Amino acid sequence: MAMAKIAYVCSGGAAKAGAFHLGVAKALREAGFNFIGGTAPSASARGTPGPRDISIYVGSSAGAIISTFLAAGYSIQSILASFMQNDARNAPAPGDKPLTPLSYKKMFMLRPAIAREQAEPFLSSIRLFSRKHQEQQKIPLQFKWFKATGIFSTGGIEKYLRDDVLTSNDFSDYLADLFIVATDLNYSRKVVFGKSSILPQSTPSCTYSGHATISEACAASTALPFVYAPYTIKSPDGTSVHYVDGEIRDTLSAHVAVDAGAELVIASYTHQPLHTPHGESLAGRGLPAILIQSLYLAFEDKITRAREDREDREAALAEIDGICRKNRVSPKVRDAIRAVFKQKLGLKPGVKTIYIHPDPADEEMFFGEHFSLSAKNLQKIADAGFKAAAARAEDFSQFLQSP
Repeated sequence: MAMAKIAYVCSGGAAKAGAFHLGVAKALREAGFNFIGGTAPSASARGTPGPRDISIYVGSSAGAIISTFLAAGYSIQSILASFMQNDARNAPAPGDKPLTPLSYKKMFMLRPAIAREQAEPFLSSIRLFSRKHQEQQKIPLQFKWFKATGIFSTGGIEKYLRDDVLTSNDFSDYLADLFIVATDLNYSRKVVFGKSSILPQSTPSCTYSGHATISEACAASTALPFVYAPYTIKSPDGTSVHYVDGEIRDTLSAHVAVDAGAELVIASYTHQPLHTPHGESLAGRGLPAILIQSLYLAFEDKITRAREDREDREAALAEIDGICRKNRVSPKVRDAIRAVFKQKLGLKPGVKTIYIHPDPADEEMFFGEHFSLSAKNLQKIADAGFKAAAARAEDFSQFLQSP
């Protein structure tokens, strides 16, 4: 069964998610899929993707970085080697372009502005808590005292991608269609950056934009609140727009791949709540476990709701089609009715989405460190991703048959 376009969608989740996505990608490659990447000599050189070619990448947060690596033309082995150095299992093949590793220093760049942001609030707090002040008035405990916007900056990630990873920082120069998702801090919408020439139609809650560079888009998408400060990108009119993590608004933006014309969407995410054995509870595992589980429950719910919403709309369209046939509506009128409802419902029938996530019973995966760059830790997570994708081999098989 030949597909027009295949997309790989990668969620956020820090280094943990990045390793999982790589494990999934490795399994897809071994199953027979090809990852299209690298710059195009010319616009005419792009051609039409083959039936096994993954030519659309959609990434949020950590997924944005992995998607960028793949779109830039780095092999899966080269990416794995950059994360898990000195591991014979992940040695890149001869001729593979080496990828410079992402270090802690680049990932967590301290913000010089943090001292300036907190200087006045700090001095004010000293004055307020002085004995003289305490005797004169009540001390107002105000959240607004804390003026810092984040300890770290994603500027280090932006510089790493710009200087060490990308041969071109322009979306339009690459063979694959790369989309990076970020969230507008000051408006109820997410922004999807990509090639200006192929951007889908924007909606009130999702704006497609072609004015950012790839490294800027990734820096915006990875700006996780409380850890990183919002990342600023200049709009075409010169206005400064602040962006935060791409998963704040929408946990898994699989619809972006559909908007871009994908007919097979492979979505990888790590926001999988842990299903404990009967009689056991995470309540006894401490606050971090409870917090992570709570976040994962919320994220999974958003993914499930989006999935069910699409299924409901597809069922409604099928019901309308059935009514038309039952009442012997002419094919011409029936097609016109279907076209109207498809447009109103935002549907593209025939799209297949395969979701890949960790095993709900995998405690080691659930408790894995999110920001650790330890080769041993990342290898375990990559193995979990490979295993999760391999378990869906039957779902992939129909798309890997010779056309």
